[in-house]
Amino acid sequence: MKFIHMADVHFDTPLVALKNNRELIKKRRTEYKQVFRDVIQLCKKEEVEFLFISGDLFEQKYVERGTIEFIISSFQLIPQTKIFIAPGNHDSFIKSSPYQTYQWPENVVIFNSEVGMYSYDTINVYGIGFDDYEFMSEEIEKIALEDDKKLNVLVIHGTLDGAGKKYLDVKSEDLEKFDYVALGHIHLKKVDDSHIIYPGSLISMGFDELGEHGIVIGNMEKGHITYEFKNMEYRHFEEYHVDVSKFKSPEDILHQVAFEDNIYRVILEGSRNVSIDKMKEILNEQSKNICEIKDITHLVYDFEAIQTEQNLKGYFTKKMMEELKSHPEQKEEILKAIEITYQLM
Repeated sequence: MKFIHMADVHFDTPLVALKNNRELIKKRRTEYKQVFRDVIQLCKKEEVEFLFISGDLFEQKYVERGTIEFIISSFQLIPQTKIFIAPGNHDSFIKSSPYQTYQWPENVVIFNSEVGMYSYDTINVYGIGFDDYEFMSEEIEKIALEDDKKLNVLVIHGTLDGAGKKYLDVKSEDLEKFDYVALGHIHLKKVDDSHIIYPGSLISMGFDELGEHGIVIGNMEKGHITYEFKNMEYRHFEEYHVDVSKFKSPEDILHQVAFEDNIYRVILEGSRNVSIDKMKEILNEQSKNICEIKDITHLVYDFEAIQTEQNLKGYFTKKMMEELKSHPEQKEEILKAIEITYQLM
């Protein structure tokens, strides 16, 4: 039987990483719905029997009525697909949650804070959901499988082998009894042969979530489960490093960058001899998808010449060169201190 596993959609998240770019925020919100609808269409095209959604489908604090209606109408497009949702810490099953205040389609199962189990001919699906923004439970380790001859799947939002239980900490050894564990909460994918899987967030939310994002799609039968990660998003967050050491003018950066339609953080590094402010201006004209320009460059100085000067700058430089010689492991910190002090002189 075919299945899709996704997690951490975070509909209507504030998109903090894009806070300085309103146009890009608007586009990204549209992309969230486009990618989600692509998953629904894939379920329809591939005749997927089970869709596992492992929490944080939306942002409880910010989600709009229209977004919930969009999600519900999307699920109505695939009535033959059984959909299982395990609420997480951002979409917990509280009284005011859309999970409790809206009418959901018949093909949708939403787990609460008690372990639930739904039985079918060849598969049993277990799950548990958050009932608050923090959630602790020891019920998973106590689960006794009703029929180990069937496929046994667990759908949860939690932390695998974590140090604490703030966000439903679960241990690998307690999950080995299941044929497939559909996890959510961690936004970077973990897709390996353990059958304990994080698909990662459906769409990346910031520069701490670099790389591909999407879903896990596969087939399962008892004793034989195959699956693979499938990238779904149209564009991703990307860090673009530029070494300015050889630039003779700010315009030289035009020959060093080639932006696509991704979302960028540009990191300027190396020694500089040109205006960084002018360079930033040129970059922002080149691409509207730049959200941040980080300057970690440093100025070029002839310390040997400066320390021979008969003034405060020369005396200071001489002392710092001695410090650098004594503590070479602190080179970056010492050079930064010299640059800051020079700017104040």
